[in-house]
Amino acid sequence: MNSLTKETVDELLAAMDAYKVIAQELIDKLILETNQPEKSEIIKGSYYLISNAELLNDEEHLTGNWYFDVHGEHCMFENLDTGQKLEVSLGNTDDIGNVDPYFFYDFLKSTENFKHLIQHFENPFGDMLNFFEVLEKRKILMHIHGVEYRKILQNEK
Repeated sequence: MNSLTKETVDELLAAMDAYKVIAQELIDKLILETNQPEKSEIIKGSYYLISNAELLNDEEHLTGNWYFDVHGEHCMFENLDTGQKLEVSLGNTDDIGNVDPYFFYDFLKSTENFKHLIQHFENPFGDMLNFFEVLEKRKILMHIHGVEYRKILQNEK
């Protein structure tokens, strides 16, 4: 991993914020546009109940041309027009902001405003994981489980 300036770290943290906002928008879109069997519980935040349910619009994708695939504890979203990808952790509302090193790298690489940041990471998984571990030591990220991390909110410090 190349040495990161404060400005680059700030950009990466802003990218994490943007990731969380987009991830929540996509989860909301998925809930609204699919026939989820346990929709009332999902709306309350039980995102682990989300499934690959049928679309209500008789289309192949969510509006905005978003493909989705629920698998295990995640839902992969890919915009078929822009190529942007997000692998979103399911669980509850807090888990939406979880980032995995490789999936976050993939988000950066596929997002026009952030793809310049991947130049700092020669090894997509290892270097990003090292970066996350540094942020954890600085009490900016917290380790959730496995290789998933989440930004610490000001009121959680």
